[in-house]
Amino acid sequence: MSRLDELIKELCPNGVEFKKVKEFAEIGTGSSDRKNASEDGIYPFYVRSINVLRSDKYLYDETAIIIPGEGGVGEIFHFVNGKYDLHQRAYRIHIVDTQIDDKYVYYYFCNFFKAFIVKKSVEATVKSIRKPMIEEFAVPVPPLEVQREIVQILDKFTLLSAELSAELQARKKQYEYYRDNLLDLNVEVEKIPMGDLFEFRNGLSKGKEYFGKGIPFIRYTDVYNNRFLRKKDISALVECTDKEKENLRVKRGDVLFTRTSETAEDVGWSSVMLDDIGDCVFNGFTIKATPKTNKLLPEYCAYCFSTGSFRKYVTSRCAFTTRASLTGNTIAEYKLPVPPIEVQRRIAEVLDNFETICNDLSIGLPAEIEARQKQYEFYRDQLLTFAETGKTILTDRQTDRQTDRQTDRQTDRA
Repeated sequence: MSRLDELIKELCPNGVEFKKVKEFAEIGTGSSDRKNASEDGIYPFYVRSINVLRSDKYLYDETAIIIPGEGGVGEIFHFVNGKYDLHQRAYRIHIVDTQIDDKYVYYYFCNFFKAFIVKKSVEATVKSIRKPMIEEFAVPVPPLEVQREIVQILDKFTLLSAELSAELQARKKQYEYYRDNLLDLNVEVEKIPMGDLFEFRNGLSKGKEYFGKGIPFIRYTDVYNNRFLRKKDISALVECTDKEKENLRVKRGDVLFTRTSETAEDVGWSSVMLDDIGDCVFNGFTIKATPKTNKLLPEYCAYCFSTGSFRKYVTSRCAFTTRASLTGNTIAEYKLPVPPIEVQRRIAEVLDNFETICNDLSIGLPAEIEARQKQYEFYRDQLLTFAETGKTILTDRQTDRQTDRQTDRQTDRA
């Protein structure tokens, strides 16, 4: 029997009391707006979606749970201990009952709050949180010694997950370093302007009535989210004229670049088509670069345009009015290192192996992180599930949890 089992058997064998948050905590919002954020600030400033900025002053000096009123509703929670500033559309929950552990309540919110607000909401998707939702949320309150034992266990799981994630990030930085160095090729390699290697064309813009049937259509998100494109990655369809098919056809070796976005950082991301799939066209928010020579291996190109040097080139040269934008003429001026085809092939193979190690969920650290996260969620669920005084977990509490989880899954699908 574990230490926690012994404590529960000794201190609360017949269940625990459930208390609403308004019974044991202060709940409020900040009075600050984003104008208080400062690059030179020394205090955390929590905004609506819990993007942590800095502030040159603080409103609170306490232990609290911070949640956004809008953005990431029911999914984002932050535990703070010390001085901080708070946006007027974020909520602070400050525990005032000395028999309730702050971190215990934080973990309980992380696990159960989303299902609670979805259950109480009229709409399937909750767009904002209101103070009464937080006030009415009920938390099981076992004896303080039990709460602290649960916190200790969950802290250990959290620390392990953080260590694994940090190691994975270190591996990714290592991969990016080797990728950039492999592709730098400063010695005895010709650098050719992109305009000598590719022809550039913007994509298709049509009304929504043309979509849903016709030929394969590459969307903006297909380009943004994939370094390589294959037939299986393209699910959208569009009706086109024969002239549009001829002018905008995408084939193996074509490189697609995102042309416009809200920020410069999201412009110029690329994807390379690796399959020939017949009639296939691309969207108007994308630029297609079609090879004019046989000097480039498509797999090599896919890595060239994710390097630090190309990203720096794009972000420093894109135009910005109401949105950031990029033109084919700008890309055409970039000088691309073009080693022999066999060297390109070897570089692509090496980088493929690095990327597999970093990203393949079936091997290595990502698989371990995923397994640890599932293990953590399982134990967190078990540790934080209590029978209410006078009830049994099996017939009452677990039934409620199953209903909550079903509601949560339905909301995620929505």
